Amino acid sequence: MKIAALILSFISATAAYAQDSIRFSTIHFYGGVQTAIPAKEFREVIDNSFGNLGFGLNIGLVLSPLGDKKPSPILLGADFGCFTYGNEKQAASTNVPALKTTHNVFTWNAIARIKPTHHKGRVIPFADGLLGLKLFNSRTKIDKNVTDIIFNTDQREVINNVKDTGLNYGLGLGFYTSPKQNSNPGFQFRVLYLWGDEVKYVVRNSVAVNQDGFVTFSTNRANTSMVIVQLNFTALGLKTLFGSY
Repeated sequence: MKIAALILSFISATAAYAQDSIRFSTIHFYGGVQTAIPAKEFREVIDNSFGNLGFGLNIGLVLSPLGDKKPSPILLGADFGCFTYGNEKQAASTNVPALKTTHNVFTWNAIARIKPTHHKGRVIPFADGLLGLKLFNSRTKIDKNVTDIIFNTDQREVINNVKDTGLNYGLGLGFYTSPKQNSNPGFQFRVLYLWGDEVKYVVRNSVAVNQDGFVTFSTNRANTSMVIVQLNFTALGLKTLFGSY
């Protein structure tokens, strides 16, 4: 209920903000960096050396369903993100080469963005709703050095790959800067809260390979809800993306 009240307050504020406005945009392309702050349950099992956080990249595109002939308060599109929450290395032994296991998360979402229909100022607020999938992936591969890469190209590289997919949905609030000309780039700041199903994950430091090459590891399940903070480049016109219309 608190989140719903926050969204309603935000929409009311953007409606008031839009009065006496003179401009509107029909395309928002954005891409940049993101930091993921997992919910307590999952943060406790991440156990990495940078605060149990995830770091990565995101990209998205939303378009006006009304085109450039008429302003629209809603933009529709797609949003993609990826981040890693750590990796671990296993030293080489007599029968097993050095191994590296990387834990990654990928998100694919449909997105609807609410914004002021018109805008006059340089800073424009918005609210996002997202729905899609979240993929957790733990991949173990041979930790090759430069010599191995050059001279042992026939050596098996990926030893094991564990994936699990869950439902992903969320809400976001943020703002973007509106340059004087839509053909110039701007910046976007956004905070998301993504709810997530429980998914299976590979417990850190549990991957091992015996002398016969058989991979063993431990798995568990955890809720995957998280807060994501993003800082992005944004483009508000086709000319910014492609050079000309």
